[in-house]
Amino acid sequence: MDSIRNYLMTFAGNLVAAYFIFEEGTLAKPMMFATLMMLLVMLIDYMKSRNKYSLE
Repeated sequence: MDSIRNYLMTFAGNLVAAYFIFEEGTLAKPMMFATLMMLLVMLIDYMKSRNKYSLE
């Protein structure tokens, strides 16, 4: 449950940041950007847990 909350917070942060970066007034590009970034973070977390790899 903790990782789901982190993913949602990351998604919301990326959505707000992308909304101000693209400045179109629509949510299409920011939503796509935030979704792709969240999938990237989820993929990285999955690969780290699968390979037992840590940065320490």
